[in-house]
Order: sequence, then structure tokens, then C-alpha cells
Amino acid sequence: MHWRNMRSDDLPHVWNVAEAVHVDYAENPEVFAACFRLYPSGCRVVESDRGDIAGYLISHPGRQDRPPVLDTPLTGLPEPFDCYFLHDLALGPVARGSGLAAEAVRIVLDEARACGLTCVVLIAVGDAHGFWEKQGFGLLGDGRVAPAKGYGPEARMYQRLV
Repeated sequence: MHWRNMRSDDLPHVWNVAEAVHVDYAENPEVFAACFRLYPSGCRVVESDRGDIAGYLISHPGRQDRPPVLDTPLTGLPEPFDCYFLHDLALGPVARGSGLAAEAVRIVLDEARACGLTCVVLIAVGDAHGFWEKQGFGLLGDGRVAPAKGYGPEARMYQRLV
């Protein structure tokens, strides 16, 4: 299994992985399509040796004070950029424990550097907090995310300097 650039024909498979992995935080397919249209270089998939899609990564430049609203397609990227936003990372069961998540973090850090940005920001949901902390991310401020963003009460915003 390996990461590769996402193609438009991957989008239905990305949504299938999202539905299986993010049961409580599902986003409609248009969210993924909008991110791909706006910033394709930040979109990757995990492809198995058989050609199946086993995970995905969606990331793009953004602003710390304007994180995306859950399940709402982006209509543009908020400028001026002050961070690189890790929008979503999901790995299906076959891809877990393979080091692909840590590799995704390296990919995102490289993308941030290429954009001239100094930090990566994400919103952790569910029980993912420990994973992100192990990857070198720390809470951004108090970490709280506005309820209107739709991520749930346990969601926290994290940051890692590049």
C-alpha cells in the first residue's frame, strides 16, 4: 500500500472510506469534491497493491480563525493563509497500523513548507486526540472549536509547527 495523488475518479471510493471510518462525522460527497477542485495537490489516497482505495488525506491552505464547517462544501480557500489545514485523514482497517498515518503527517508538513506556511492545524474528533498528540500536535490555545462548526463537544483544534 502506498500514498498517491488523488484523481477525480477516486472520489466515490474516498466517500466509501469516509462513511465506514467517520460514522459519527460523515460528510457528503460534495465536501470531498469541493476540496479536490479547490486544492488537488493536497488530496491523496492510499492505494492497495490490488488497486483498491484504503484511505485518504485531504488538506489545503487555510486560516486558524476560520476552520471549515463540518459537512459543508468549501466555496473557496480563506485568504490570507496563516496555516496549512489538515481537513481529513481516514484509513480503512486494512491500512491501519502500517505507518501510513505517520507518512500522511510528513506529507502534510511538506505541503505546508512548500506553501511557505509555518504550521499545520487540524480539528481532532472522537477518540483521535491521543493519536495527534503522538504525531507532535498540541492544542491550539484552549483547543475549543465553536459549536456552530458541527464537530461535537469533544472536538479540539490542534497545531504543529513546521
